[in-house]
Amino acid sequence: MEKKLILGIESSCDDTSVAVVDSDYHVHSVRTVSQTSIHKLFGGVIPEIASRNHLAWVIPALNAAVAEAGVTRDDIDAIAVTSYPGLIGSLLVGVSAAKGLALGWRKPIISVNHLNAHIASSLLEKPGRPALPYLALVVSGGHTSLIEVTPEGKKLLGETMDDAAGEAFDKVAKMGNLGYPGGPVIDKLAQRGDPDKYKLPYLLKNNNKYADEILFSFSGIKSAVKRVLEQPDVDIPSLMAAFQSRIVELISRKIGLAMSRRKYCALVVSGGVSANSAVRKMAENIAKKYQIKLFLPELRFCQDNGAMVAAAAMDDLFAGRFSELDFDVAPTVRPRV
Repeated sequence: MEKKLILGIESSCDDTSVAVVDSDYHVHSVRTVSQTSIHKLFGGVIPEIASRNHLAWVIPALNAAVAEAGVTRDDIDAIAVTSYPGLIGSLLVGVSAAKGLALGWRKPIISVNHLNAHIASSLLEKPGRPALPYLALVVSGGHTSLIEVTPEGKKLLGETMDDAAGEAFDKVAKMGNLGYPGGPVIDKLAQRGDPDKYKLPYLLKNNNKYADEILFSFSGIKSAVKRVLEQPDVDIPSLMAAFQSRIVELISRKIGLAMSRRKYCALVVSGGVSANSAVRKMAENIAKKYQIKLFLPELRFCQDNGAMVAAAAMDDLFAGRFSELDFDVAPTVRPRV
């Protein structure tokens, strides 16, 4: 099969990223401009600031990615861009840039679902693909979703009812004045703590009406951590270890629930929180228990990036499924996967 090249653009939140990826899922280039140092001042992402910075960086990132890949517009077979879900101002910048390229370069354009892009991140620089059917967990700052992938397509099995896991990490870190983003800080602290020192509640367990449902909820654990933080002489590493263990335990239990209802050939775990050491260990343990293959993205591809957007569009390119130029962004609608 002839090798193809896709240029992918990601701007759904606060990272401006452009990449060139081929049909073997080899990443020829990826240039990402992070706004973490800016939003750190506010303890979270400010949408208006994020979109303005995308405007400033999308063209430089595009030029740098194309130059690094050593390609020209003639080498690119399609433009892929995240169009939903995400922050509307941020999405509009990336989509507008992609549509301009598609018009100017006379290339087809492919609209990409952000969750599908995270799932595809596990294929980058990896041999082979997960056999069908497989189970995919997308766990990030904006999403905690369990998705079934079959020959017929993708089916959403369950998602969070409130905060996403990554959002819970950020909010707990903010409560404890630990810094932003919260995920890496808490992961590092937890490795020095005793997770059994603080008896935080298990989430959606036992007599909870959602115990047997494939759903997630992380709002309650934040309240429990807040009550402990109000006590004197808190052992922060141990509290963070207890908090992280409850997050991971819930995710593990819900994956196990899905596994008990159908036999899967593989497990894919992706999204920003898939960089967490405890989450990665949990995924390895589940794959070993059920004797299935595990697909985890490399750490550099866990966060939002243009390479995963290009990877998610590869099947559409070969199938000739292209988007019309007048497609809209969908920031708040929960899209079908």
